[in-house]
This record gives sequence, structure tokens and C-alpha cells, in this order.
Amino acid sequence: MNKVMERFLVVCAIGCFFGCGAKKGEAENTPSADAVKTPATLEQAAKVLDLSTFPLVEGAKPPESRQVANLTYLATGNVKSVFEFNRKTLLGQGWKELPKNTNVTEQSATALFGRDGFIVTHSVSPAGGSGNLMVILQNQGNVRPGQLPVPTGAKPVYVGEPTAMYSTDAAVPATAEACRNVFTAKGWVPFGTAGDTAVFKQNAILATATVSSAPAQEGKTMIQYTTQQMSADIPAPPNVEDLRYSDEPPEVTFETRENEGAIADFYRKALAGAGWKSTMDKMVDVDGKPTMIFRNPGKDMLTLSIPSAYSGKLYTTVRFQSGAEIAERDRKIKEMAPRLRAAAEAKAAKEAKEAAELAEKNKVPKVAVTLPAGAKDVKQTNDSIKFTLDKGKAKAAIESFRNQFRDAGWKEKVASIEGMAGTVLFSKEDQSVTITYSDTGFMPTEVSLSAFRAELEATE
Repeated sequence: MNKVMERFLVVCAIGCFFGCGAKKGEAENTPSADAVKTPATLEQAAKVLDLSTFPLVEGAKPPESRQVANLTYLATGNVKSVFEFNRKTLLGQGWKELPKNTNVTEQSATALFGRDGFIVTHSVSPAGGSGNLMVILQNQGNVRPGQLPVPTGAKPVYVGEPTAMYSTDAAVPATAEACRNVFTAKGWVPFGTAGDTAVFKQNAILATATVSSAPAQEGKTMIQYTTQQMSADIPAPPNVEDLRYSDEPPEVTFETRENEGAIADFYRKALAGAGWKSTMDKMVDVDGKPTMIFRNPGKDMLTLSIPSAYSGKLYTTVRFQSGAEIAERDRKIKEMAPRLRAAAEAKAAKEAKEAAELAEKNKVPKVAVTLPAGAKDVKQTNDSIKFTLDKGKAKAAIESFRNQFRDAGWKEKVASIEGMAGTVLFSKEDQSVTITYSDTGFMPTEVSLSAFRAELEATE
């Protein structure tokens, strides 16, 4: 489930809870009733409330990333004290708690706050069985669900701050098409679908319109609206498939049949008006993915990448990172650098020591072998020596070798010395040397020495 849909379900739940006090077809008389008519830009929303800089309750676990329009983190303590901390902070920033929308118990707390036409939802609830509390603050934007365009013939069922519901006798497909038409007529751009929910965008506000049948309402068709402030105003090309927006972190994903160049060109043109510039001339390969980076004067970053392609489609992502987030990441890397460097150096030193110890353990001893006078055609490798002598010289050569090895502390394990051929085996610790010869009396004598776990060095 994408983040827009998750947020939609949360808002629906809040709306159902808060709806008990609202009159059918009538918005509550709250301090935020005069909302701004034009959907807010990201800059306008950030001036009213920037949740990326909102203070955390003492002892809270800082979230991995913080966004302008939403804040979710884990806290410790009790529900009431955590809720009260955020409530006082919002009131201190000029927000007003909306009447009939606050519910605080030992188990959970929910509330709505309004300022300058914007609505913020706040909730505190247990996070599993760990003893932690989940704290959520979300800016729903400056467009009320009840201010969104409604198809002709739709009648209000409930109109409140977090959600608005309508019923109509028209069929579901016709109603969905009618919603699309009234939204686009008011300047809203289609921004993806999920099941029976359509998403529309204008500036940095998302609106969801869910159209479904309602058996409990005598078969009527139900329309439900919610709104959400985006933490990053990320555009999307037209005619793409499976378009989705997530706010944690801010990211747009979609599938397209366009090629890489067309996608890159779209974002160069679409972002230029907002001051974004590409840091490269074309998409380049980063971790196996075609990628293009955009930066703006505020040092924010948008990363366009294509992680995969299949069935003639390119799966594309566009992720936003704020300048503050990037600076904090760089600060942490710089802070960790000496420790990481020291750890790397210690690891390298340990590995070098272990390698040296292993090499020493596996070190092969060298055995010097004095060849008899008259040795010819000497051929040598690390573990073998071969040469020839005049015929009839074999036994004298073997006796010379036997004396050498005995004097060097080697033990003679096998000795088979015959007139025409023979073998002598010497051992020392875990090394061994085998000497063989062939002396037919009419061909040159052939002598061969081979070593196991030792290197032979021939000297004359």
C-alpha cells in the first residue's frame, strides 16, 4: 500500500471519530474556517509550519528523516504528557485547537489544530508492546475536503476538517468520471490512482477522491474526499502508469514507455521554472541505475533514477532530499570519519598480521643440495632437480647425497639401491625428499630429486 493511501486511511479513521460532533452537510465552526482559496505551495506551507524543525519531546528517538509536512517518531512516557508537549508547542506557534476534535485518554490521544487556513492532525498511541509511543503530526494543507469540487447531484453526508463524504444516485463509474471532470476543471491535475481512489494535485496539495458503492446507503454511490500537504512538490510526466507519491521520504514513482532521454528532458523543463538545475548533461550509471541529479539554490536535491525496466516499460523514481537533510548526513559522515578510518586501519593491521602469521606457518624451508661433479643438463623447479651423469656414476652420486642429508639431520626412511636403478627417501619433520636414479651402463645416468613441503636449491 502506498503512503498516500495509508495517510488516506488514517485521515478517514480520524474523520469517522471526529464526525460525531458535526452536523450533516455542515462544516464545523472552527477558527480555521476561512481557508486560503488557492492550494498552498511548499514554501507557503513551510512558513506556517515546518515539521522538519518541530521540537521532539524529551527522550524521543529522532526519526531517520524529517519532512516539512509530516513528522513521525517514537517517544517514551505516558500518552497525556507527550500529547500535552506537542499541544503546547503548537499553541505557542499560534495554532488553535479546534473544538470538538480532541480526545485524550490513557491509551491514546487525537486532536486537530488550525492556523491561517491550514489543518494539522496530531495523534499519540502505543507502538506495539515495546512501551514506546508513536507520535504523528501531519499537515493536511490549506484546502478543506469540503471545499473540493463536487459533481452535480451529490448530497453531503458529513463535511468536516479531515474528510468530507457525499452520496449520489449516479453509478460508480459515472460518478468517478464526474469527479475527475470537476477536479480538472478547477485546475487539479490527475496524480495517480489506487483501486477506487483517484489522486489529484495542485501546487503542493494532494486531494484523494474515493468513489464506491454503499449497500448500507440503499445502494447509493459514496464519494469521500481527503487532502494532504506534500513535503516536496515533485511533478510527474503525463500519461504515465501506476503513478504514486510517498511522503516518507518524499518520492514519486511511476512506469512509462518513454525512453531515458525523454524522461530526463521532461524533468529538466518541468523543474527549471522552480530553480532546479541538473548537475549532469545526461543520465549516468550509478549503482547499475541510470541516474540524474538536480539541485536548487536551497541546496535541496532531487534524484531521478530508473531502477528497472520490463515489458517495454521503465520503472522510474524521483526522490527529494532537503538541503538540511543532506547537510546533516554529511555532518554525520564527517563526524564518523575518524572512527571509521581508525576501525578500517585496525582491521587492515589485523588482517596483515594474520596473513603474516599464516605465511610464516606455511613457510616452506629451503634445502641446499650439492650436485656431484660432472652433473649435466640440470633442470630445476622449486620442488625438483633433474640432471644426468656419465654412465656408471649413479652409486657414487647417491652416496654423496646420503651423506649430505644425514649430516643435515635428515632421516633415511627408504633405501633401495640396485645396480641399474634405485630410490632413497629422506624425511625431516613434515618435509621429505625422494631421490631416484637410472643407470643402465650404456646410456647416461639420470638422477631426479623431488621434495614435499620443501624447496630445493642446487649448488655445485
